Amino acid sequence: MSAPQRTMTGTQPETNENGGIQTSAKRDVAETMLKTLDKTTEKATGVSLFHILTLGAIGASIALFLSGKQKAGIFVGLWPPTFQALKAVVDKGNQAA
Repeated sequence: MSAPQRTMTGTQPETNENGGIQTSAKRDVAETMLKTLDKTTEKATGVSLFHILTLGAIGASIALFLSGKQKAGIFVGLWPPTFQALKAVVDKGNQAA
C-alpha cells in the first residue's frame, strides 16, 4: 500500500482534545505571495504583473521563432495561458477576501 500524501496547501493537521486529527485551514503561502507581488506591481506600473509576463512571453516567443529557434519559441509561447490562469487564481482570491 502507499503512504498518504500531503499537499502544500497550507493546511496543517492538529490533534484535538479527543485525540482526533483535524485540519486548520491556513492561507496558501504561494497564493499570498503572488497576490502581494501582483498588487505591488499594479500600484507601481498600473498594469498587472501577470499581464506584463504574458506580453513579455509573447514577445520573446515571436523573437525566438523568427530568429530560427522555432522549438524554443513554441515552448515559450506556451507560457502566456499559464500566466493568465495564475491571474485568474489571484483575482478569484481577491473576490473571496
